[in-house]
Amino acid sequence: MRLVDNLYAYTWQGSDNNSNAYVFASALSDNRHVIIDPGHVTTPFFHEEGLEMVGNDMKKDGLDAAAIGLVILTHAHPDHCEAAIVIREKNNAPVGLHKADEPIFQRFGGTVDFYLEEGEFELNGENKTRLQIYHSPGHSPGHITIYWPKNKVLIAGDVIFYQSHGRVDLPGGSASLLKHSIERLSELDIEYLLCGHPYGHPGIIKGKEEVQRNFDFLKKYILG
Repeated sequence: MRLVDNLYAYTWQGSDNNSNAYVFASALSDNRHVIIDPGHVTTPFFHEEGLEMVGNDMKKDGLDAAAIGLVILTHAHPDHCEAAIVIREKNNAPVGLHKADEPIFQRFGGTVDFYLEEGEFELNGENKTRLQIYHSPGHSPGHITIYWPKNKVLIAGDVIFYQSHGRVDLPGGSASLLKHSIERLSELDIEYLLCGHPYGHPGIIKGKEEVQRNFDFLKKYILG
């Protein structure tokens, strides 16, 4: 599903746990695509073909999954990153991740080609896509979020969900760091808040007022 400009959202439609995936189409110099959080290859309990489902959904939008040329990971939990290993091997697509999450990714057999640090990150296609990377720990030590100032889009990974937030009881989790990350991100001008999972909601929160209402709910009823 196309959201805005060349950004597409593929919310998870299966029964098992898997992440939403987001694609910047033709965002690289060779018109190849950038995928964020491609999810599982095959989900662990119901054995749903997660990567294949994303590829089929891309095809419906006229995008070829074989043209994915870059993978960006918000963090290294397998429901977000497992398919990155396959895409890297099949497409020769480099994988970017924050250095603090590299040990987690390596345990699943993943290889990091470059580190995502806080600051500007430019996709060098014909029409430059200038993103802002934020280090947003709490759910994992190296969790990052991705802000697109031009269209006021925040790709939030597992930091923020609809009326909820990412869990902090996994190794490397921290409730205090997650709270700080959410408070910091709430200061951004956001029209599209794109969550990492469809928990009780597709995970795409549209409109500045709706986004702010979600932040207010978190601050009042969850973060305290």
